[in-house]
Amino acid sequence: MVITAARSSVIGKLSLVGIALAVSACSGVTDGGGTLVADSESDRLNLNVQPIQVCDDDGIVCAQVELFETIADKIWDQANIEITFLPLNQLNDTTYLSADDDEFSDLSFSGDAGSFGRHPDSTRTQGPINLWFVDVIETSVGLIQFGNAWIGLNGVLVSDDIFDFNNGAGRIDVIAHELGHNLGLRHSTFGAGPANNLMTGGGSRTVPSSIDDIVPDGEGLSRLTPEQIERARESNFLTPENADAPLPILEADAIPIGVPLVGDVPFAALPASRPEADALPLASEAVAVSESPLSLLTWLLLLPLGQRIYRRNSG
Repeated sequence: MVITAARSSVIGKLSLVGIALAVSACSGVTDGGGTLVADSESDRLNLNVQPIQVCDDDGIVCAQVELFETIADKIWDQANIEITFLPLNQLNDTTYLSADDDEFSDLSFSGDAGSFGRHPDSTRTQGPINLWFVDVIETSVGLIQFGNAWIGLNGVLVSDDIFDFNNGAGRIDVIAHELGHNLGLRHSTFGAGPANNLMTGGGSRTVPSSIDDIVPDGEGLSRLTPEQIERARESNFLTPENADAPLPILEADAIPIGVPLVGDVPFAALPASRPEADALPLASEAVAVSESPLSLLTWLLLLPLGQRIYRRNSG
């Protein structure tokens, strides 16, 4: 896993480090579809998640909350991992009802233990994973952002857009997908990429319409590969913790030392309009939406205004 530097005022400058670690084997067998499953209940691991509902300053206007617990449990049962959602916390701060990358960094890493609704036992790399529900995740024009997550670090951000089932945009697998990023999984490694894989990016992934389409049933969607399962099960976010098995860094995950990431893309490969190079690696769940150009009537209405402004400035 490669970690880039975060905002210096929040969590300090971290250098990218590439370390070759041996990958410990995960005991198990495969089901009929090639998915690795642990071979006994004694291998079962638990992932605690602290949900946090963001509201306005008065605690009246709040983001929607739906945990999709049965969905997450069925998806991660492939890895013999049980998802446990803790009692809901509430954060009354209008600032974070609409959150960008910097505000997500504040929520995840600034302040003291338990700040911003976080679980008091959570750290950047251990303890319950903190999951914030917000109205909107701010992103580029033309994108709907469903979720953000730190890769291998603590924190998930989910927007109200995942509940927009009336317009066909609702997504029941986003929380399970974002938790996978916290467990060290990306959009393009360990077998991600096919439409039926849980960790494939939002624009290419086939989203299950119901629990009946999740592997091993129906269309067999939200699949995890044996490599993804092995990687996820070594995360220190899981309990009981395996202190002797740190997160491996594989060649497929490596980027040149000193090159920060946005999602899975090095900053060096991005246009200058991207965020500053001190952001943690974000894995975003966003899809493009079409934009309508200004109509001829709109241009005709705006033309007189432009002419008046030009005459005033030139006079």
